[in-house]
Amino acid sequence: MSRGILTAIIAALALLAFSVPALAKEGAVTKFDSLPTDWHAGQTYALGYTIKMDGVEPYQADRTEIIANTIDGKTNLVFPGVADGAPGHYVAQINFPAVGTWHWKVIQGSYFAPFDLGTISVLPALPTSGGTAPSAPLTDAFAGAIPFLGAGAVAIALILARTQRRRLMRTA
Repeated sequence: MSRGILTAIIAALALLAFSVPALAKEGAVTKFDSLPTDWHAGQTYALGYTIKMDGVEPYQADRTEIIANTIDGKTNLVFPGVADGAPGHYVAQINFPAVGTWHWKVIQGSYFAPFDLGTISVLPALPTSGGTAPSAPLTDAFAGAIPFLGAGAVAIALILARTQRRRLMRTA
Protein backbone atom coordinates (compact mmCIF):
# COMPACT_ATOMS: atom_id res chain seq x y z
CA MET A 1 0.00 0.00 0.00
CA SER A 2 1.39 3.38 -0.86
CA ARG A 3 2.30 5.89 1.77
CA GLY A 4 -0.23 8.48 0.49
CA ILE A 5 -3.19 6.09 0.75
CA LEU A 6 -2.13 5.03 4.25
CA THR A 7 -1.88 8.71 5.30
CA ALA A 8 -5.33 9.43 3.84
CA ILE A 9 -6.88 6.48 5.71
CA ILE A 10 -5.28 7.54 9.01
CA ALA A 11 -6.44 11.13 8.47
CA ALA A 12 -9.99 9.97 7.72
CA LEU A 13 -10.05 7.78 10.85
CA ALA A 14 -8.72 10.67 12.95
CA LEU A 15 -11.45 12.99 11.63
CA LEU A 16 -14.06 10.35 12.37
CA ALA A 17 -12.71 9.87 15.91
CA PHE A 18 -12.81 13.63 16.57
CA SER A 19 -16.36 13.95 15.23
CA VAL A 20 -17.86 11.32 17.57
CA PRO A 21 -17.97 13.67 20.62
CA ALA A 22 -19.76 16.25 18.47
CA LEU A 23 -22.51 13.69 17.82
CA ALA A 24 -22.90 12.91 21.54
CA LYS A 25 -25.88 14.27 23.42
CA GLU A 26 -25.50 17.07 25.97
CA GLY A 27 -26.29 14.91 28.99
CA ALA A 28 -28.80 16.06 31.57
CA VAL A 29 -29.93 19.46 32.78
CA THR A 30 -31.94 20.48 35.81
CA LYS A 31 -34.82 22.93 35.36
CA PHE A 32 -36.45 24.48 38.42
CA ASP A 33 -40.19 25.17 38.61
CA SER A 34 -39.35 28.56 40.13
CA LEU A 35 -36.71 30.06 42.41
CA PRO A 36 -37.08 32.72 45.07
CA THR A 37 -35.68 36.16 44.28
CA ASP A 38 -34.23 36.50 47.79
CA TRP A 39 -32.76 33.76 49.97
CA HIS A 40 -32.85 34.23 53.75
CA ALA A 41 -30.92 32.28 56.38
CA GLY A 42 -33.08 29.92 58.41
CA GLN A 43 -35.93 29.98 55.86
CA THR A 44 -37.00 26.63 54.37
CA TYR A 45 -37.73 26.62 50.64
CA ALA A 46 -39.45 23.75 48.81
CA LEU A 47 -37.74 23.69 45.42
CA GLY A 48 -39.39 21.67 42.69
CA TYR A 49 -37.19 20.67 39.77
CA THR A 50 -37.12 18.35 36.78
CA ILE A 51 -34.08 16.51 35.49
CA LYS A 52 -34.20 16.37 31.71
CA MET A 53 -32.03 14.09 29.62
CA ASP A 54 -30.66 15.95 26.59
CA GLY A 55 -32.60 18.95 27.91
CA VAL A 56 -35.89 17.48 26.67
CA GLU A 57 -36.93 14.09 28.04
CA PRO A 58 -37.61 13.73 31.80
CA TYR A 59 -35.04 11.49 33.48
CA GLN A 60 -35.80 9.36 36.52
CA ALA A 61 -32.57 9.44 38.50
CA ASP A 62 -31.59 6.65 40.85
CA ARG A 63 -30.74 9.38 43.38
CA THR A 64 -30.80 13.14 43.32
CA GLU A 65 -29.85 15.78 45.83
CA ILE A 66 -28.89 19.41 46.01
CA ILE A 67 -25.49 20.06 47.55
CA ALA A 68 -24.50 23.49 48.87
CA ASN A 69 -21.04 24.50 50.07
CA THR A 70 -19.78 27.70 51.59
CA ILE A 71 -17.16 29.39 49.45
CA ASP A 72 -14.48 28.62 52.04
CA GLY A 73 -15.51 24.94 51.90
CA LYS A 74 -16.06 24.63 55.65
CA THR A 75 -19.78 23.84 55.48
CA ASN A 76 -21.31 21.17 53.25
CA LEU A 77 -25.11 20.80 53.11
CA VAL A 78 -27.00 17.97 51.41
CA PHE A 79 -30.72 18.24 50.59
CA PRO A 80 -32.19 15.02 49.13
CA GLY A 81 -34.63 15.28 46.26
CA VAL A 82 -37.86 13.32 46.65
CA ALA A 83 -39.79 12.10 43.59
CA ASP A 84 -42.96 14.14 43.19
CA GLY A 85 -45.67 13.64 40.60
CA ALA A 86 -44.48 13.56 37.00
CA PRO A 87 -41.54 11.35 35.95
CA GLY A 88 -38.22 13.08 36.54
CA HIS A 89 -39.76 15.70 38.87
CA TYR A 90 -38.36 16.09 42.38
CA VAL A 91 -38.76 18.37 45.40
CA ALA A 92 -36.00 19.24 47.85
CA GLN A 93 -36.42 21.15 51.11
CA ILE A 94 -33.62 23.75 51.17
CA ASN A 95 -32.53 25.66 54.28
CA PHE A 96 -29.34 27.71 54.45
CA PRO A 97 -28.36 28.10 58.11
CA ALA A 98 -26.09 31.12 57.73
CA VAL A 99 -25.64 34.35 55.82
CA GLY A 100 -23.04 34.30 53.05
CA THR A 101 -22.26 33.15 49.56
CA TRP A 102 -22.97 29.52 48.77
CA HIS A 103 -22.00 27.41 45.76
CA TRP A 104 -24.60 24.79 44.86
CA LYS A 105 -25.21 21.97 42.42
CA VAL A 106 -27.71 19.20 41.69
CA ILE A 107 -26.69 15.56 41.69
CA GLN A 108 -28.57 14.11 38.69
CA GLY A 109 -28.25 10.41 39.45
CA SER A 110 -25.17 8.23 39.21
CA TYR A 111 -24.95 8.34 35.41
CA PHE A 112 -24.90 12.08 34.64
CA ALA A 113 -22.48 14.70 35.89
CA PRO A 114 -23.68 17.10 38.61
CA PHE A 115 -25.46 20.19 37.28
CA ASP A 116 -23.63 23.29 38.53
CA LEU A 117 -25.97 26.08 39.65
CA GLY A 118 -23.28 28.65 40.44
CA THR A 119 -23.43 30.77 43.57
CA ILE A 120 -26.19 32.47 45.54
CA SER A 121 -26.09 35.07 48.29
CA VAL A 122 -28.03 34.29 51.44
CA LEU A 123 -29.40 37.30 53.30
CA PRO A 124 -29.99 37.63 57.06
CA ALA A 125 -32.97 35.83 58.57
CA LEU A 126 -36.39 37.45 58.31
CA PRO A 127 -37.73 38.99 61.53
CA THR A 128 -39.89 36.67 63.58
CA SER A 129 -43.57 37.44 64.09
CA GLY A 130 -43.30 37.59 67.89
CA GLY A 131 -41.54 41.00 68.03
CA THR A 132 -42.86 44.52 67.89
CA ALA A 133 -45.55 45.37 65.39
CA PRO A 134 -44.25 46.87 62.18
CA SER A 135 -45.06 50.51 61.60
CA ALA A 136 -47.88 51.27 59.19
CA PRO A 137 -46.81 52.24 55.69
CA LEU A 138 -47.07 55.91 54.77
CA THR A 139 -49.85 55.19 52.30
CA ASP A 140 -52.13 54.00 55.14
CA ALA A 141 -52.08 57.50 56.63
CA PHE A 142 -53.74 58.84 53.47
CA ALA A 143 -56.28 56.03 53.12
CA GLY A 144 -58.94 57.99 55.06
CA ALA A 145 -58.44 61.05 52.86
CA ILE A 146 -59.20 59.27 49.58
CA PRO A 147 -63.01 59.83 49.68
CA PHE A 148 -62.49 63.53 50.40
CA LEU A 149 -59.97 63.83 47.57
CA GLY A 150 -62.43 62.17 45.20
CA ALA A 151 -65.27 64.50 46.27
CA GLY A 152 -62.97 67.50 45.82
CA ALA A 153 -62.01 66.37 42.32
CA VAL A 154 -65.70 66.04 41.36
CA ALA A 155 -66.46 69.51 42.75
CA ILE A 156 -63.57 71.06 40.80
CA ALA A 157 -64.72 69.30 37.61
CA LEU A 158 -68.27 70.65 38.06
CA ILE A 159 -67.00 74.21 38.64
CA LEU A 160 -64.79 74.05 35.54
CA ALA A 161 -67.66 72.67 33.44
CA ARG A 162 -69.97 75.46 34.66
CA THR A 163 -67.47 78.22 33.84
CA GLN A 164 -66.81 76.68 30.43
CA ARG A 165 -70.55 76.66 29.70
CA ARG A 166 -70.81 80.35 30.67
CA ARG A 167 -67.99 81.24 28.30
CA LEU A 168 -69.68 79.43 25.46
CA MET A 169 -72.97 81.27 26.14
CA ARG A 170 -71.25 84.68 26.10
CA THR A 171 -69.58 84.05 22.76
CA ALA A 172 -72.78 82.83 21.11
